[in-house]
Amino acid sequence: MLQSRHYFKFDHSKFVIVLVAMMIFSSVYKLSAQQINMDNLMVMPVPNVENVCTLDPTDVEANFFIAPDRELAKNFQAAATSVFEVDYRVDTGNACGDTAWPDEAFEAFEFAMDVWSVHLSSSVPIRIDANWTELGERTLGSAGPTRIVQLPGVGVPNTWYSISQLSAMANRVIRDEIDGVNHDVRININCNFSDWYFGTDANTPAGRVDFVTVVLHEIGHGIGFIGSITVPTDDDQEVTEEIGSLGQGSPPVPLIYDRFANDAEFNSILNTSIYPNPSNAIYEAVIGLRGGLFFDGDDANMSLSDIPVDRAKLYTPENYTPGSSYSHVDQETFTNTPNALMRPRVDRAFAVHSPGPLFCGMLSDMGWPLGVGCLSFLAADAFIALDVNQIEFGVSNEGRAVQQTITIENDNASADMLSGGLSLDNENFSIAGETVFGLQPGQSAQFSIQYVPQSDEQHEGSLSIFHNARNIPSPIVIPLSGEALQSNQVVRLEQSFPNPAVAAAGVSPTIPFVISEDSEVRLDLFTIDGRHVRSLVNNRRSAGRYNERPDMSNLSSGVYIYRLIIGNEVMTKKLMYVR
Repeated sequence: MLQSRHYFKFDHSKFVIVLVAMMIFSSVYKLSAQQINMDNLMVMPVPNVENVCTLDPTDVEANFFIAPDRELAKNFQAAATSVFEVDYRVDTGNACGDTAWPDEAFEAFEFAMDVWSVHLSSSVPIRIDANWTELGERTLGSAGPTRIVQLPGVGVPNTWYSISQLSAMANRVIRDEIDGVNHDVRININCNFSDWYFGTDANTPAGRVDFVTVVLHEIGHGIGFIGSITVPTDDDQEVTEEIGSLGQGSPPVPLIYDRFANDAEFNSILNTSIYPNPSNAIYEAVIGLRGGLFFDGDDANMSLSDIPVDRAKLYTPENYTPGSSYSHVDQETFTNTPNALMRPRVDRAFAVHSPGPLFCGMLSDMGWPLGVGCLSFLAADAFIALDVNQIEFGVSNEGRAVQQTITIENDNASADMLSGGLSLDNENFSIAGETVFGLQPGQSAQFSIQYVPQSDEQHEGSLSIFHNARNIPSPIVIPLSGEALQSNQVVRLEQSFPNPAVAAAGVSPTIPFVISEDSEVRLDLFTIDGRHVRSLVNNRRSAGRYNERPDMSNLSSGVYIYRLIIGNEVMTKKLMYVR
């Protein structure tokens, strides 16, 4: 049975912008769809996709929780640079008697899409086949890409990529080029597991396993966190021959993940003089007899600078386990750290609602175009500078756009490119044009921020600038403010405050008014019987909000009238003054 619910967190007007972002990260992506010959596409199924990752629960009560970055969580939709389309299926006859995904599982799965949508940058929707099925008592889920693919001119030559990654890099919907392929990622979730926690607050109770964490983990495998080392095993997963092989196809070709795998002596697992393929040497490496295997990418290693390990150790237990060995980070090394998401087992009372710095670094090394969430983890030797610390739009009218600019600069003293993106948290404000940047040292870029008020009131919002610079924490939050009158309104006269104004308390009245365009303004004060007391304003004023404080020191207690004239508009209100 199939249920389809498509979860969109992407502004399709940003397609060109996202392509610009991909061009920022590597010259590999500097190509257009017209330059790609899809006739050269090479495709292979992922062997035993049901067991690419078989994620198990532990009985450890971790009491460890990482919620999404506060600003990202607040701005999920605005910050998203990728879109996920999910087909929710139930495995008829093998789905615990269910005929549909439970609503709470739907909501948690979609929350996980929220998280991933701000960490990846892809103009191509990532389509997931999500299956609610029985997987046994001790398996939480399994997942993998539906295909691995190569396309000459895109990425590293002679290297397999997950279909979603190559689609993002090539800016093409590659699944549409392959007969019978409708999804990029397949995920199986265990309907028979009784201890799920479906909340999205990253506060998993004792004894429960966090559903969002599991979904984030499985999607990670589906987008490319997989290696190709295999060892012959029987139906009980017992090793039948102590020989390891690497790569897919004939001759075998590595996955992009494999290209970063080194042993303890920094020897590449692809070095056939040390690791003939197939060989006992590969088997020894994958069971940890060569000091372990490590993902040695520059960005991955840089992401570890703040924790007491200097290399990203992969999971190589002495008992080889299909679906777990090699295609996870080490369970012990990364327990209760921000990089715990991609361990092979999930603790109870545990939640990690973020890919984490290491995984983002690995994605960067492998060539995945990154969204603002991952960029915020990968600090570079860059120094960001802004020309404003707040943006005020003044007064406008409903539906009328007002535009301001902000300049972002990478300082001349920087050694690296400054990369990042912008997002907003209020529908009355928008970004006109590009939302991402990649600036070499000394370069700057201007971004246009628009205020298009949807109602006649004061509006406040914030502009979040996610970046990879070292000098200022990411994101930088810029307050935004603006005010609007009705679409055809030029002036609004408001009630004075305080009312009454009591002189003995040292309080004078304030008369507020708002104008939406430059105007000749006259504001006068009268007694209640109509005698003119004094003129308060008689000049030209720019559009904006004004607060006039009349001098009442020589006036007696009583009720006064204040009158505002702008063009043909005449407005009056009363104030009370007590000496």
